[in-house]
Amino acid sequence: MNNRQTFPFTRFLSGKRFSRWCWLPMILLAMHVRAETTDWIYTVHTGDTLIAISSDYLINPNDWVKLQKINAIKNPRKLPPGLPLRIPVELLKLQKMVAEVVHVQGSDARIFSVKGGGPAPVEVGMLLHMGDQIRTGKDSNLTLRFADGSRLMVMANSQLMLDTMTTAGKSGVMKMRTQLQNGQVETQVVPLKGPASRYEIITPVIAVGVRGTDFRVSMDAEANVSRSEVLQGGVAVQGGGALLSVPAGFGTLAEAGKPLLPPVVLLQKPILTDMPELLQHVPLRFKWPALDNAVAYRAQVYADRNFQELLLNGAFNLNEAKWPDLPDGHYFLRVRGIDKQGLEGLNAEHAFTLHARPVAPFVSSPMDNGKLYGNKVQFQWARPENAETYHIQLASSREFLTPVVDIVDVKDLQYAATLEPGEYYWRIASRTVSGDEGPFSDILSFIVKPIPVAPIAPQPKIDSRQMLFQWPVGDEGQKYQFQLARDAAFSHIITDQTLDDPSITLKNPGSGHYFMRVKSIDADGFAGPFGASQRIEVPH
Repeated sequence: MNNRQTFPFTRFLSGKRFSRWCWLPMILLAMHVRAETTDWIYTVHTGDTLIAISSDYLINPNDWVKLQKINAIKNPRKLPPGLPLRIPVELLKLQKMVAEVVHVQGSDARIFSVKGGGPAPVEVGMLLHMGDQIRTGKDSNLTLRFADGSRLMVMANSQLMLDTMTTAGKSGVMKMRTQLQNGQVETQVVPLKGPASRYEIITPVIAVGVRGTDFRVSMDAEANVSRSEVLQGGVAVQGGGALLSVPAGFGTLAEAGKPLLPPVVLLQKPILTDMPELLQHVPLRFKWPALDNAVAYRAQVYADRNFQELLLNGAFNLNEAKWPDLPDGHYFLRVRGIDKQGLEGLNAEHAFTLHARPVAPFVSSPMDNGKLYGNKVQFQWARPENAETYHIQLASSREFLTPVVDIVDVKDLQYAATLEPGEYYWRIASRTVSGDEGPFSDILSFIVKPIPVAPIAPQPKIDSRQMLFQWPVGDEGQKYQFQLARDAAFSHIITDQTLDDPSITLKNPGSGHYFMRVKSIDADGFAGPFGASQRIEVPH
């Protein structure tokens, strides 16, 4: 696949002189691409004359003499209709074109105009001219549309110059050339008209020429490495002393002073079929099966199905992507693997909808995995922004197939319910004043348990030395709190102990009146109320 194939980089060195940083590809082109004159073919119509054609199409109308010689025409005033007339491209009239900014993301994209005046923010609808330079920050990107409909997306942290944008008069022959000093661009080139049209991207390391394709070019200025990946069609890549033809599904890499990497197969598309189509929470989280031979991944979120309006872009070491937020809406995710050479693979795409607003309330009670005692349960939550009312659901199963409670338009920040002992699940959603309902909160579970019953202790066994108190065994794991006091108000407590067993033996405190009481403590630490106090008479 490292065959040298001639690609028509005709007149690469003609026209406006390139800036110094791209000298290497230009020298390589001069060395490896044979100089040839590319002609535009004009089909003669009835009544055409060589002088009239030259007046319409040539820079110098007097060059009709050259056309006569090139095409071996005897009579310049009588041309046979249908004659294919060869016209060298360098003789054609040139008109400068502009590129329109059709999308800008972020606030750190600047244009350095060829007209001067210092850097200015790039805005949608702005027209850029030959010689203009673009710089994007770490969170910015933009998309340009050229006169023929071709599009160029300039990624974050990129520097690009619009070197050449011309059309040769009525001929339709177009030349578009950009210089990528650093960063990455993604390009969709409309098939060019005629063999003389050119679309080229030049970096300090490689020169890429196409006639209609979908491809990416990147330049790492720090490492002095350039990469190109072809998604559709094919490109010709010049660099490192070689000229390569790179077909769709392949990529190549060039490092300054080293040979071009022979075209290698790009990583296949990641599998996104199991991703949800509806996301109801932020931050955004996407995860997909890992790809063999992928050392990282590129994930992007676009606003349009044509993948021209890039909103989020990131490289991730693991097979998952995370972003803080996006407004609610319909979006398109694009994911591709990155191999050990830094080449980015084929794109996998997934459409999804984000509906996370109004956000669900922050719940204060009952919390997840909580335990409640008694049959009265109080649900409480905080008021989120834009919430007017609330939709609360309560069920005995996580699926909420048969809700115990399902109430819309709860106006307060609390709701009370009487429940039987058991396990329950609940969730809540916010509703705006217009009735738009956001996603439910996470499902929270809780258990309702009966309040521990205070044990009834019979009268103790008393002799001259000790007192023995005993009561029935409670539930498994229960403990007991026992108190003995001199007064019914338990203000003068003689003993206060927590016991593992339902009994206690105390030293005889002497004759008199005493009061005792017991309460049960469940295994989770919840204590029920004390039972009724009992009066105990200790005889002489």
